Amino acid sequence: MRAIAYFRADAQTLPPQHDIDEEQVELVFQDFCYLNLHQPVETFTDSAPSEDGAYPGYRAMMDYIRESDYDFLVAVPDASHLGPDLESAARAFLEIESTGSETTCQDNDMPDPLQSALEILGPSGTSRALSDKVKMSMQRRALDGKGLGRPPFGYRNGDDGYMIIVPEEAEVVRLIFRLYTEEGMGMRLIVQHLNRRGITTRRGGNWSVIAIRDILKNAAYIGTYTRFGLRISGAHEPIIAREAFRAAGDIVRQRRPRAGIARSEPYLLSGIAVCDYCGNKMMGVTRRQIWKNKNGDRKRGSYRYYQCQARNNKSVCDYHTWREADLEGAALSQIPLALEARRLRRRNSDDPDEADRALKSLWEERVARAERRFVQAMRKTASGAVKTDHLREVVAALDKARDSAARAESPAQTDADDILKNWDELDFDRKRDFLITNIARIEVRDHMARVIA
Repeated sequence: MRAIAYFRADAQTLPPQHDIDEEQVELVFQDFCYLNLHQPVETFTDSAPSEDGAYPGYRAMMDYIRESDYDFLVAVPDASHLGPDLESAARAFLEIESTGSETTCQDNDMPDPLQSALEILGPSGTSRALSDKVKMSMQRRALDGKGLGRPPFGYRNGDDGYMIIVPEEAEVVRLIFRLYTEEGMGMRLIVQHLNRRGITTRRGGNWSVIAIRDILKNAAYIGTYTRFGLRISGAHEPIIAREAFRAAGDIVRQRRPRAGIARSEPYLLSGIAVCDYCGNKMMGVTRRQIWKNKNGDRKRGSYRYYQCQARNNKSVCDYHTWREADLEGAALSQIPLALEARRLRRRNSDDPDEADRALKSLWEERVARAERRFVQAMRKTASGAVKTDHLREVVAALDKARDSAARAESPAQTDADDILKNWDELDFDRKRDFLITNIARIEVRDHMARVIA
């Protein structure tokens, strides 16, 4: 394959103020191509970024690739030559791939650029040396069966590093397994049972279906330690007998729904509408029904509505629901007044930014959540669990979150008026973008919804 070399003198794996030895770079590249049967074509280097932060050598390389009729293999020493942090390295990787070319690292131990980026740069840009040191320390603890991080519910880390049982939490774990395997309760009914009895999680919160599922699947409860691909039996005292754990696993597999293709359309107010009774989000729910009419014809119906997620997931709160069209219509009618109230607060406040503080805080959390999803997508893509297209979509969502956050700081009144005037002509994405940029939340009660901008 035709190969291009790219090298940055300020890469994290090089010493500071490292001068480019172009002859040495070319020699290493030629050797790499010879060993891997590639055809060396061109070498591009960068001593340092320009004043605007761009790398001239990298841009020249991308122009060369785009103007060529060929696809290339771009060879870098390691991922730190693509960018100084995880995100910039990922963006460079995706840009190169978008041309039809590929990227590889000349490091024989780690040729995959995404794996290299996670190893060398890490989410916060930690160095390879520090990363290796921390990883080796964690692996030594894992080999000894010692706890790493927060132990599962029912255990705590003892003074010697090994997990020991917390008696009162262990009783709850045994109750969960007994209700599931002996009394035939489903996860949702177990959640209701625990919450109604006032049995709380370690943090004092309500139980959820996800928390119950994680407990039923965690081999730690039979004394088995799993970390870094290791599986050590008898590493600590078990809470549950192996027979009960296997029985729970069998039931989980039997009750697992068959995989299907989700065709539900997204909900406009997802993440914006909140239940005013408990503070949890209102989630979009689609119900499909099939029935026969009097003449025997088979009929199908689909019903969409918003429901308090605490009712569905944690079995707390009451059955608060709104039909999709009703809630969205009620919210839309209030948006002009909510935006006007926001402008008045800004005008009359000694601190104009105070009126926007809630929306800014909300957007800071949304951007932080998008950044966390990016790191998760990097790990999944690097491990081969998902395709590169998924990483590309997550990066695009991160860009959109940051752009919307910037626009939310100073929304233009003329744009808002124009959007609301032509609301019915807009597509879903444009409506959604307007709402999450301008609306902090929609407080929902049984017969009333209030828009807060």
